[in-house]
This record gives sequence, C-alpha cells and structure tokens, in this order.
Amino acid sequence: MNWVAVIWSMGGGACLMLALMHIVVWWNDRAARANLVFSVMALAVAAFAVLELALMRTETPEQFGMVVRWMHVPAWVIVVSLLGFVRLYLRAGRWWLAWTVVGVRTLSLILNFGFSPNINYREITALRHIPFLGESVSVAEGVANPWMLVAQLSLLLLVIFVADAAITVWRRGDRRLALVVGGSIVLFVVGATAQAVVVTWGIISMPMTVSLFFQGIVAAMACELSCDVLRAAALTRKLQASKGALLESEERFRIVADAAPVLIWMSGVDKLCTFFNKTWLEFTGRTLKQEMGNGWTEGVHPDDFQSCLKTYVEAFDARQRFAMQYRLRRGDGEYRWISDNGVPRYDSQKNFAGYIGSCVDVTDFINKEQALRDSEERMSLAADAAGLIVWSWDIRRDEVSLSDKDRAFFGFSPGEKLNADRIRSVVHSEDRQLVRQLVEDSLHTREEIEAEYRVVLPDGKVHWVNRRGRVEFDGNGEPICQRGVLMDITERKQAEEKFRLVVEASPNGIILVDKEGRIVLVNSQTEKLFGYRREELLGQLVDILVPERFGSQHPAHRAQFLAEPSTRAMGAGRELFGLRKDGTEFPVEIGLNPIQTPEGMLVLAAVADISARKLAEAEARQRHEEIGHLSRVAVMGELAASIAHELNQPLSGIISNASAGQRFIDRGNVDLRELRELLVDIVADGRRAGEVIRGIRSMVKKGAQVRRRVNLNDLVMNVVHMVKGDAMLRSCELKTLLEPDLPSIEGDPIQLQQVLLNLLINAFDAMRDTPVSRRKVVIVTERNGSDTICASVRDYGVGISEEAREKLFDHFFTTKAEGLGMGLA
Repeated sequence: MNWVAVIWSMGGGACLMLALMHIVVWWNDRAARANLVFSVMALAVAAFAVLELALMRTETPEQFGMVVRWMHVPAWVIVVSLLGFVRLYLRAGRWWLAWTVVGVRTLSLILNFGFSPNINYREITALRHIPFLGESVSVAEGVANPWMLVAQLSLLLLVIFVADAAITVWRRGDRRLALVVGGSIVLFVVGATAQAVVVTWGIISMPMTVSLFFQGIVAAMACELSCDVLRAAALTRKLQASKGALLESEERFRIVADAAPVLIWMSGVDKLCTFFNKTWLEFTGRTLKQEMGNGWTEGVHPDDFQSCLKTYVEAFDARQRFAMQYRLRRGDGEYRWISDNGVPRYDSQKNFAGYIGSCVDVTDFINKEQALRDSEERMSLAADAAGLIVWSWDIRRDEVSLSDKDRAFFGFSPGEKLNADRIRSVVHSEDRQLVRQLVEDSLHTREEIEAEYRVVLPDGKVHWVNRRGRVEFDGNGEPICQRGVLMDITERKQAEEKFRLVVEASPNGIILVDKEGRIVLVNSQTEKLFGYRREELLGQLVDILVPERFGSQHPAHRAQFLAEPSTRAMGAGRELFGLRKDGTEFPVEIGLNPIQTPEGMLVLAAVADISARKLAEAEARQRHEEIGHLSRVAVMGELAASIAHELNQPLSGIISNASAGQRFIDRGNVDLRELRELLVDIVADGRRAGEVIRGIRSMVKKGAQVRRRVNLNDLVMNVVHMVKGDAMLRSCELKTLLEPDLPSIEGDPIQLQQVLLNLLINAFDAMRDTPVSRRKVVIVTERNGSDTICASVRDYGVGISEEAREKLFDHFFTTKAEGLGMGLA
C-alpha cells in the first residue's frame, strides 16, 4: 500500500478542511481575526505538504531543486502566520522581535530565489531513490548552501518569540493556553528545523517530512480554537435557555424605567452602558444605538469629561455608590447640569452585574445658587476694591449691621451691639452735629444722604469718609431701615491738599479751565499777574485774560487743542501777551496740560510773566550791536591805508583838473568844450570820493539792523572796491568768480559787508609769510541747492589749526596779537 500518498494527502486535506471551517467562523464574527490567521496558516501547511509529496517523486536534480525553491514560499507564509496568531490569540509577544523574524525570513526568501538552484543547495549532483513507508522516494546528493543558515536563523528567532510570549501568558495565569499553544509551536518548529538541517546537510538519508511537524502545530492550534467554539456554543445554549425569563424581566424594567420622570441608565461588568430609558433619549435627542457603550460620553461637556470619567471608574472598581454633577448636552444643543447617582447591581447569585443610575436636571437650581454667589462675590469685590464699608441701620430696633472686618476697622468688638449713638461716637467731635442733622433730614425728606466728614480710628488717626445712604419706608410712610456705604477718602483729601499747596506755591500763574473755556481754579500768583481777585475769575471765560486783538482767534485755538489734547507750549513760534485788569498787556509764556476727569476734559495752563526776560534780551541785542560797531570801526582802522589810497585818487584827479582849468583861464583863450569836460571829470571824482566816504560812514555808524533785498554780487564788488588798495599794498592778487543772474537775498547789507571784510582781512593776514607769487585771494558766489546761495573766500595762507577751528565764532577769541576777537563772533 502507498502510505506516503495516503498520509500526505490526508494531512493536507485535514488542513484544508480546518482552514475552511475557521474561515466560516471569521466570516460570521469579523472580530475573530485569530481564526482568519489560522486559516491562512492551514492553507500554507497544505500547500507545503503538496510540494513535499512532489519533492519525493522528482526524477531529475533540476526538478528537485525547483521544488525545494518553491517550498520556501509557503514556509514564509507559515512563519508570518504563526507570528500573527501568537499576537492575536495569546495577546503577548514583543513587536520588535516579531518584525525581526519577518525581516530575516523575507531576506532568506529573497536569497532563495537569488541562488541556483536554491538556498538549501549550492549544487545537486544526483538523486537517489530510497525506500520509505513501502515506497521508493527521491533524496538529493549534493553540496549544502551555507546561506541556508539565514532561514534557520529566522526559525530560531521564531522559537524565541513564541517562548517569550508563552512565558508572558504563563505569568498572566493562563498556564494551559501557554502549554498547549506556545509549547506545541516551540516543540514542532524545533523538530522541523532539526529535520530539515540533518537532511539537507546529508547527515541522515531520508526524505523531507517537515510538513508533518507543521501539521502538528495546526492540530494543536485547531484543538484550542475548537474548544473556544464549543465553549461559546455551550454558553449560547445557556443564554438562550434563560433568554425568555430575562426578556420578560427586562421588559418589565423597561416599562417602569420609561415611565420614570428621571434619566435612567445601566452598565455591564465591562463599564459600558447597556441601557438608557426613554426619558434619557428624549433629553439628549439621540437614539439608543448612539448612546450605547461609551456613546453617551459624546454629550458630556469637554471640561467635565475627565472628572466624570474618574469618578465613575473609581467607584466602579471599588463597587461603591457614587454621586456626581456634570454638564450634559440636551437635544437643542444646550448643556444642562445633571446630578448623577449610581449604585452597583448584582444578579440572583450575588455576582456583580454592573451599575444602575438615575440623573436629574439641576441646572436651574445651580444657576440660582451661582447667581446668588456671584452677586455676593461681586458686592464683596466691589466693596474691597473701592474701599467701601457696607452698613445697614434697623431704625425701629436701632441696630447697625457691619461685617467683622469693618467692625475691626472702627475698633468695635465682633459681639458688640451697635446703635446709632455708638456709631456716632467714632465721628470727629467737630462733625457729629453735621452727621446727626443729615440723618434727621433724610428721615423726613426721603432724599439720599451724601456727606463727607471725619472719623477717629482706634489708633487715634483721623480719616475722612464719604457717606452715602438711602432710607426705606413701610406702607404707612414710616422709616424702617437705612442702607448705605462708607468710602475712605483720606488719600483723596490729602491729595487735594497737596495739590492746593503745590498750586499755591507755584511761581507761575496756574489756571484750570473746563472744555467750555470757563475758569474753575486759579492760584494766588494768577491774582498777582492779572490784578483780579480769585472770586472775580472763577466761572468767567478765560478770554478776559486775552488781549482784544487775539480774542477772536482764541476760541478756534482752544477747540483745536481739545480735538487733539497733548502736553505742549501754547502758541509755538508766536509772541503771546496777557491782559491785566487795568487794561495793560505783558508778554507771557503758557504751557498747556490736558487732564481727563469724570466731569470731562480740563486744561491746566501755567502762565509765566517774561517781561524781565524780554528786557534782558533787548539789552543783550543792544550790547551786541555796540560790539559789532566797535568791530567795524576796528576794521576801518585796519583799512585806513586802503581808504586813504581810494580817496587820494579822486582828490588827485580833482586837483589836476582844477589846476588845468585855472591855467586855461589864465591864458585867456578859454575853450568852453574842454572846460566842460574838466568840470565833468571833477564832478565824477567828487562823487567817487563821496561814495567812499558814505561806505565808511555806513560801516561805522550805529543803528538798528535793517533787512532788505540785496544783490550779493554787487555787495561783493563794493567790498572788493574797498579793499583793493589794501590788497595792492600787501602784494595780494584779488580775484572774483561770481555766478551771473543770482537772485537777490534778504539780509542786512552792513553786516554782510562786515563779514566779507573780516574774511578778506583775515585772508591777507594769513598770507604774510606766503611767497608773493602765491598770494592770491578768490571770492566765489554760487548757487548751493535750489533755495540757498553760497559766498566763499579762499586764500593760500598757512591755514587754521584744529584747536582754533572749534573756537572761530567765540567772542573775543583771536590768533592775532593785535586782534579783538570780534570779527567772526
């Protein structure tokens, strides 16, 4: 009988049958993924058995090598399936080790198809036929491939992975599962590995029977899975037997629960909710399917979820009742506060069956409590922040209520009975009658009390307080209660006094004006400056202090300032004047500072009388003009030789022409035409001498500065004409480079001439030691940009030191032994 075909066919067929069975199990319960993995493995073992049977019947070495090569494909599937089954069924095993096994096995599969004929053999030299189970089978003779060790390494790592997982399951307490599944996998994989090694390396002569070991693994796994199926079937029958009674009991419970006006829920031993009554579903607006399990938590407010879950889980694990509050979303989207109370429930055998709980909407109650707390808290915070003391007076019983903190502030003991007289005892003696009269008036007029007075504290310090109160009356119009607050205004009073002292001590006039321009505060200095008494100014428009010629513009300026208020000087760039009560004016400087108050914008103006400063400035200008006059006189002294030269020429011409005319007359033959020409020359020379003298007079005479339009080129030529003689005496060449068509400029021609004269004389002096061939002075006028004109004087002298440059324009600084130091100052 051919036992080889029978045994291998039966084993493969059994694997196929088991695979089909467990595929059906998985199809009915998609969560049974371990059954699916088992089916894949069983199919791979069946394929391996078919290839193994074909291997025994090969006729050539090439056929043998090809079959061995393809046997590694189902072997790879078997290894991967074993890893997945252990992870899914035993729920153990290290992921990194599993991935290492898959990686090494995949590498061996790749190498298997890379080598020829396969990874087991480097070369198959021949086939031998040996008897096996009553049949002749083929075995290979050849050279083993050392790379086969890669495949064997993957099986070794698989054994380590399964052993580690089995140990974990053993420690978890499921020892039977660890022995049956883990032990069988380790045992048969080791056996299969050992048989493959000894056959391939030629240690023993027998056919490859590795599939039998894999079939043992399949049998062990099928046994354990079948036991699970049988247990599930038995449990199903038991549940079906009690289903009728349970359904009847549940129906009664559901009818009662749905009729209850509260939200009822129920959970199982796995903490997942299994029931919600009709009231719950109507409240949340969701279906029972949506709420089942953990679905109900979707309606819990995110801020309450963690605390809600913690309370539930801790009570569940301890089997204790619990009570908690959280916000649950109603069907309209509004979150409502729920009071949830849960208790553990047990079956008839006293076995824990889960929890049951009821919920009540307590939103309105919580909102009222919260509103009350918020109101009290706001009142307390407002009173503390504002320094308020809240009080009430029961008029009929003459009892005053104060908090313990406020009692301590005034020196009252916590248990002391307070009445109106006891309260008035802390009022300053000078203010008691005022307070008494205010209270009596309020009881008759029904007007709100508002007063400021002093109180004496236990430490003897005097504080100012502001009292506000209102009387409540009964139906007959009789006063029954008075409520109010006290505010400590001591700091405000002290600040007001300090402000008053500062304002009064200011050397400037201080005027506080409202947005309408009316004066609300002045100091004594303002009275002195303007000659008004304080009572005459308060309430008046500030315009009475402004001269009439500025009065029409002042309201517009005030409106402009109020539109963009900022601290700044008033009338920048303009001269300001104040108007006294007697009608006289005086120059002032005014600083403006806006102050925002609850009553609106106020403007604080600081007014300074600058009459003395203006007088000092006028005196300074006069001294400056006198010094300038002295400087010009000094310049004229230095130009005396040049001036004499300039005068000598026209005077000589006048004398020569007069002498010639006299001779013509003495000869008696007078030619009137020649005599007229001589007279014209005499007049021209006289005018020329007059121009020289007038230029000297304009330079040296005193007088105020006169600004007018000046042609700069003409002014330069006049100065050149004045110094030409001096330049000749000093052997200096005087050259001008004047840009034509320059626009006229505005300035004082005398001062401009003085500047040019000083620059030219300085240039002459700077070239005393310069060779005559290089003594040259160049005067240049030119445009310097679109709006300015530049005039420059250049010489070829020794230059100016760095130290002297910093002091060129200082008064009385000079580098000349005979200089005054005023030329450029």
